Amino acid sequence: MRERCRFLEWDSAFFKKRIARLDGSRLSTDQVPELFGWCVEERIDCIYFLADSSDPETIETVEAAGFGLKDLRMTYEWRSSLGALGIRPSIGERVSVRAFREDDLDALVPIARAAHTDSRFFFDSRFDRAAAALLYETWLRKACAGAARVLVGETGGVPAGYISCELSAAGEGQIGLVAVAEKFHGQGIGRAMIEEALRWFAAQNATTIRVVTQGRNVAAHRFYQSAGFLTRALESWHHKWFS
Repeated sequence: MRERCRFLEWDSAFFKKRIARLDGSRLSTDQVPELFGWCVEERIDCIYFLADSSDPETIETVEAAGFGLKDLRMTYEWRSSLGALGIRPSIGERVSVRAFREDDLDALVPIARAAHTDSRFFFDSRFDRAAAALLYETWLRKACAGAARVLVGETGGVPAGYISCELSAAGEGQIGLVAVAEKFHGQGIGRAMIEEALRWFAAQNATTIRVVTQGRNVAAHRFYQSAGFLTRALESWHHKWFS
């Protein structure tokens, strides 16, 4: 069990709490004492666990052990072998998508701070909301600094949203952050960005693209489903606090 416990240095420094993660996706009652013993020895404040939501024993164990359910993690997958995109919604005439430019940050950072409030870090009241907003700003800045390919959706020349794209070592595509400023919703900016992202992935010879979203984010589910993505996995995020 101890080999599955991992101290998260970056999260701990960012949130100023000692944070860890339990690797693997299943947990049994007999494993809990050793898990909690490690957390006490390492003075852990919070441990994350991404559980296999289809395993009854795991879910019953985390409930009995005092873990809080903070999110349902939905993974969607798009494959080129499945054919074209789904029904295309109306995209405004002034909408376009291009590569990120350094001077976009002033417009994109406020979007990042406001657009991801469905995440587990906002849902868990033990995390400061200002820190949670800063987390997504930091994630966006890292992506724009070269950690990912970032595409910007704009309308009338005004940056209105972003999508980050990465390639795994196996050559599979991964969509990271996606957001459109609330005042620009309904113009088809999100759809235009994902179409451009899929074209970029195709140019990199990636035939499988995955994206993760929160279970409570109904709008995101409809968006990805309409774009031809299919459900691949459903998992649940749990947090256990000791302090």
